Amino acid sequence: MKLPYDPADGTKFWEAIRKIDGYPADEFMPIRQMLFESGAVYKIPAALQAAGADPTRPLVLVEDRTPMKRGTEDLKQLVDALLKKAGWQVESVVMEPDATGQVHTDMARIEKVRAGLKPGCAVLSVGSGVVTDIAKHACYLYEQETGERPPYAVFQTANSVSAFTSNMAPTFVDGVKRTLASRYPDALVCDLETLRDAPREMTVAGVGDMLAAFVSLPDWRLANALGMDPGYSELPARLIGPLDRIFLEQAQAIRKGSLEGMSVLAKVIALGGLAMSLSHATTPLSGLEHVMSHVLDLQSETGNLPMPPHGTQVALATLICAEVYRHFLEEFEPQEVRVDACYPDAAAMEAQIRANFATLDPSGKAGAECWSDYKLKLEAWQAQRADFEAALKNWGPLATRLKRETTSIDTLVQILRGVGAPLHWSELNPPMDERRVRFAFFNAPLMRRRLTVGDLLVFTGWDRQRLWKQVWERVRDLRA
Repeated sequence: MKLPYDPADGTKFWEAIRKIDGYPADEFMPIRQMLFESGAVYKIPAALQAAGADPTRPLVLVEDRTPMKRGTEDLKQLVDALLKKAGWQVESVVMEPDATGQVHTDMARIEKVRAGLKPGCAVLSVGSGVVTDIAKHACYLYEQETGERPPYAVFQTANSVSAFTSNMAPTFVDGVKRTLASRYPDALVCDLETLRDAPREMTVAGVGDMLAAFVSLPDWRLANALGMDPGYSELPARLIGPLDRIFLEQAQAIRKGSLEGMSVLAKVIALGGLAMSLSHATTPLSGLEHVMSHVLDLQSETGNLPMPPHGTQVALATLICAEVYRHFLEEFEPQEVRVDACYPDAAAMEAQIRANFATLDPSGKAGAECWSDYKLKLEAWQAQRADFEAALKNWGPLATRLKRETTSIDTLVQILRGVGAPLHWSELNPPMDERRVRFAFFNAPLMRRRLTVGDLLVFTGWDRQRLWKQVWERVRDLRA
């Protein structure tokens, strides 16, 4: 199906989306060029110049050591040869893996790139989401420190996450993932053959990362209705379009790796990144499902374990959270809520958070970081009591809107099965057991300031033990 808005349309695209309610008036064409083409790799030199880069000045090339192929060619050697043939002064900065064999977005790696930047240079990142986040945040910090904005182009090597058009960077801080303000790239180059030849697990992860919208958008509306997030707008939903219909129609093309399927998925992912950036928040694509994923990442980080592809982990968390929403919207009885009991004691919550996260990080740093964010949510929750009481009295219309923005677990499974994605935690690489996922579910609401349906379960005294048993039994049987 035709996307409501096509980011390949250049100026026409930006002029069209500026008319959507909620579009920030001061942001016109923050990404100058977005290419989604067969053979786009050969346009990298031109894209750099369109971004404002000077071929006579140093070009900092940021990449990791992951081997990549484009057909029979070594992709990174191809890019390097194209740049040197065009006369660019290439200076490589290579991100080294940690003991798990992976590269993660952390301040040490960001600082390594930032240290390589100099007056008049430009930056090109060649990689998937982590390399992109490291490079763009290094550019951001350099600009903050010097006042000079290096031209920056992204060569996207997989349809894996929505980082490529985002002006934010999820970064590990004391082992806890935090989203830091960052910057847009000036140019995005999506070579369809490169995306086709990326590992299949990266491609299905990109689908999973976008499916988060069926939890994150209702979470965002819920937070807005309860006075916890005044920034809600219809912009992200309208910009991205009907994800369920898009993915159901394109599932086989994505699974087969057709160039059309790669193009549609790359554009949807680009729209997802823009939806967050233009909303000045990750909230449109990051709700309870992402906070669960962050807790799982914390477990991996503190346990020196490799992490599965982000989007695939998010997809499985989305299945759980979609089922949580179904139970919540079917069973919640606002008239039975004892409002006075919905406001926990701050000291008790701090003790609980520190104790729970100490099981992962005995140093206490992770618990302290989680509490520093959670206490802001708790203060806001207490201050917005009137909004909560008003929502309880007018629950019917709100519940109807929330139902429209969620979708059934059956639809999500149909999409994931269609693209060939894992349907169970045991199928991840590395696999995860119920104990780890259960810990993430119960502790996700305690990690950050963002309010989700998980917080309402805590505040209203929902029987989460019973709910978990129901939800886990449902997702456990999905492979059948």
